[in-house]
Amino acid sequence: MTVITVLAAILIFSVIIFVHEFGHFITARIFGVTVHEFAIGMGPVLWKKQGKNTLYSVRAIPMGGFCQLEGEDEDSQVEGAFRTKKPLPRIIILAAGSVMNLFLGFLMVFCLVTATTAFQSKDIAGTVVAEVNPESSASFLQPGDKIVAVGDYRTHIYRDLNFALSQNGNQETTLTVRRDGTTFTERFQPLEKTMEDGSKRYLVGFQIAPQKATLGAIFHESFFETVWMGKMVFLSLGMLFRGEAGINDLAGPVGTVGAMTQVARTGWLELLFFAAFLAVNIGIMNLLPIPALDGGRILFVLIELIFRKPIPADKEGWVHFLGFALLILLMLYATYNDIVRLFV
Repeated sequence: MTVITVLAAILIFSVIIFVHEFGHFITARIFGVTVHEFAIGMGPVLWKKQGKNTLYSVRAIPMGGFCQLEGEDEDSQVEGAFRTKKPLPRIIILAAGSVMNLFLGFLMVFCLVTATTAFQSKDIAGTVVAEVNPESSASFLQPGDKIVAVGDYRTHIYRDLNFALSQNGNQETTLTVRRDGTTFTERFQPLEKTMEDGSKRYLVGFQIAPQKATLGAIFHESFFETVWMGKMVFLSLGMLFRGEAGINDLAGPVGTVGAMTQVARTGWLELLFFAAFLAVNIGIMNLLPIPALDGGRILFVLIELIFRKPIPADKEGWVHFLGFALLILLMLYATYNDIVRLFV
């Protein structure tokens, strides 16, 4: 790892955290909630500045941050307390960090797609058919057809199409196609081809036409690239819950920075894509209904809405404290695995 790539990875990670916490900060200010401290990083304070109502600080360990709100973890009834606000403003404040992360991920992808098309003179690969192999079982396709689904998987962009076909492998599936305003579905079997060394490859038997990189096409590509990243996060969570991936596969801050530095060696555009994926990942993970995370706090507000009665602050605080402790233990375990991997 070079010093530059490590610093770039830490900077990107810090920007993602800053944007997340800024989402909480700005919405809290909009709804009149007092913010006692806005901190980037954890641990000892490296720099601090006292504002009119808020202490701004940068801390030594670049692996998180926080926005300390009046009355978020205690039953405060003073003016500007979080718990004195109605449920909807509280939900907006809690969700704002993740929303900002998702927007940041989209913005990064938009810059990436724009740079790729502008500086590398590339068109955008969509899902419109350009050419079909007559030997393919997809011979029902015609140039100009738009593939809108592979099996049950919707395909908005080429990455969707490529992912769905790669996941399908050599299995028979269906292609849903739109032609001249009409949508139809046909069975499809990848084309088997024997290579010179005797190995077998499975080809889809059709080519995709590039589309001109207009502003609308770039926006469309960027939006659904961001959606695809979100799908990958949920796919990974599904694998974890089904036992297809283990806890040892989790990466902590050290592993994340290490992965980013490895990606940076392949190019800055690749690093930007990874950073966008990380921003989307953090945004979605923080919305999961897990105690101490934003999603867990939102869950308590929703329970209050359903039963018309807030859960006592001390009891909610203990739930979040235990959740935070477990998350810290999980992060320490993941960090230990990260360090072990560096020497294996």
